[in-house]
Amino acid sequence: MVTRLVILLALLASGYLALLLWLSFGLRRLSQQRSDDSLKKRPGDWPGVSLIVCAKNEAQRLPRLLRALERQQYPREKLEICLVDDRSADRTGEIIGDFAASHFNVISLRIDDTAPNFAPKKFAIDAAIRHTTGEIILLTDADAAPGPLWVREMAAAFLPNVVMVCGYSPYAPRQTFWQKILALEYFSHAAVAAGGCGVGRPLTCTGSNLAYRRDAYFRLGGFDGIAQWISGDDDLLLHKMHEARIGDIAYTAHPAAHAPVRPPSSWQEFKSQRTRYASKSLHYQPALTLALGAVFLLNLLISAGWLSVFVGAWNFFVPTVVISLVKAFGDFFYLRQAAKLFGGEKFFSAFPLAALLHPFYVAYFAVRGQFAKFSWRGEQFTARKNTETTIPAAT
Repeated sequence: MVTRLVILLALLASGYLALLLWLSFGLRRLSQQRSDDSLKKRPGDWPGVSLIVCAKNEAQRLPRLLRALERQQYPREKLEICLVDDRSADRTGEIIGDFAASHFNVISLRIDDTAPNFAPKKFAIDAAIRHTTGEIILLTDADAAPGPLWVREMAAAFLPNVVMVCGYSPYAPRQTFWQKILALEYFSHAAVAAGGCGVGRPLTCTGSNLAYRRDAYFRLGGFDGIAQWISGDDDLLLHKMHEARIGDIAYTAHPAAHAPVRPPSSWQEFKSQRTRYASKSLHYQPALTLALGAVFLLNLLISAGWLSVFVGAWNFFVPTVVISLVKAFGDFFYLRQAAKLFGGEKFFSAFPLAALLHPFYVAYFAVRGQFAKFSWRGEQFTARKNTETTIPAAT
């Protein structure tokens, strides 16, 4: 029995390393790509951008983002900002209203209710898209702080054949060791996202730095078919866009296109966030779900192998240690390659501990995401929002 487990573990690890090698080719291809520099030379040709931010009870975080939006170096007549107050109970609506009143290119939108079969954030995004006019839809979160060239760099990534652009949202600040571990873990998602886009098989993305063409969104039917899942306003839409084969999906790793966000401030917030992320994993395309299942099984077996030392199962523990080290080396070199592409990310002092914890983390949240409730902005959810719909109006 143990021999079979070791063989299975070795096969899964080999497949995992092959996956990293495949993604590394994607990173190499991305490093050779160029954005549309002509847009920077002819500002009059820049596309109209509708920048959408959905905020719920974000009165403390929103002012930092608004200051960042004021500093954007993009023609004001080409940049439309839509700030959505998504049923907030604090001063979010007041802050949005004051900002909109003093900026001619800002639209304020209030969501008072959502449809029963429409996840709240997807509903808010869809309402904002229908209230705006820009050729490019650009999304970020209320806790983000993008640099002044962010809109310009994201827009420049839209070559004629591109329908969606994925960007990077690093965690900041990173003063503590815990914050560095979180930043490294979050960066690993971005590294996979970039590699997948590079090989022409988009895997994931983040809604805090995502853009797509308006006409592509409506050609897809918006969130139809994925609206009921609480999470997935980003990667489920990404997969839908890829399946439709209506254009290319690009990734921009340029540091000026980064949109930093705050890391979770507590274990409870981190646990709830990662549970929400994992809640949609069974609703991906079959091939991707199967691949994720293999990665889950690999990490589950590694976790069991490490714990086997407590029952003296050395014939399972020793091979697990060897395979874990090989996997860690593969992860390290892939992340180092990605870090160079992203402008030299530096948090690898946290890698040894992160590599040790990672199998337990993956196994735990993969299971938790399918069964546990999670909170988001004061609301409790499970993976799916059920029942019939009547779409209420946004004002």
